[in-house]
Amino acid sequence: MEQQRQSPSLLPMIGISVVIFVSVTFLIIALNTGDILWFWPIFEETPQSIVVHCYGTKITLEPGTPEFEAVNEAVNQTLTGKNRWDELSMSKATYVEYQTSPAVFVVELPYDPPVGIHSWYKFYKQFDLLVIPLDGRHASSNSVFGRMRGQMIPGSMHPESTAEIATALSEQGVCQIR
Repeated sequence: MEQQRQSPSLLPMIGISVVIFVSVTFLIIALNTGDILWFWPIFEETPQSIVVHCYGTKITLEPGTPEFEAVNEAVNQTLTGKNRWDELSMSKATYVEYQTSPAVFVVELPYDPPVGIHSWYKFYKQFDLLVIPLDGRHASSNSVFGRMRGQMIPGSMHPESTAEIATALSEQGVCQIR
């Protein structure tokens, strides 16, 4: 009995090529961003507290309170999804202004241990403080600034909108945009 030779098939070769291409692309992006979960757009973190600088008045929301839970949920929703990175950075002078000026409305979220935002960008992979201006300088561009060990992180993340955070603060009676 004579064995018949199978003709070569392109389908397995194409399948293997696609798997290799996807794997190499994934690894290159993971190495470039320093984050194996760069594709995971979910932000579900809980800060130690939430500090609201409401037009010159400092208000601290503690975990376990309804205000804290509502605002933390709004922050997590805001930072979940695709965020754009930009070169816009927060200066030390702006940070001091955010904490003291009667003309700004800003939220600060300290995290311990440090956390990160999964994205295609190498930035914001680890921070221990987020600063989110809701009214005043940089608020109109939906900027989210980060700090790590007291140092500014270069650039800023930009979600589509930070209005959900301002709405949560307003609905909880903490602070309203003027």
